[in-house]
Formats: sequence, C-alpha cells, structure tokens
Amino acid sequence: MNDNFQVNKQFAKFKGKDVIVGLKNWEEVEGKVITLDNFLNLVLDDGEGLRVIKGGKIAFISIKE
Repeated sequence: MNDNFQVNKQFAKFKGKDVIVGLKNWEEVEGKVITLDNFLNLVLDDGEGLRVIKGGKIAFISIKE
C-alpha cells in the first residue's frame, strides 16, 4: 500500500462536511462525508448508517449550507 496517497484537493474539501449528492438516476442523498477517494467513491453517514456510493453513479456533490 502506498503511504503517500493523497486525495485531490478539490475532492478533499468535502470530507467531514454535510453534503447533498445527486445521482445519475435522479436520486438525491444527504449526509456527512466520512471518506472519499480520487475516483469520487465515497462513504456517507446518512443518519441511519453508512452508505457507500460509487463515483461513477454521482452526477454532482454540493456542500449543504
């Protein structure tokens, strides 16, 4: 395993934030980003548990204000 792995700075700003994730099937999911990688795969805490979302299914991510 590579210990020097870093997430793209544009993606890293979402970690730990409450977000709205829009999926390509028009579904929207809200929650807190636990972790993500450079493929935009993410683990989201939606209040009921953890949810894994594959990056290829994501249309957009927006930080909730």
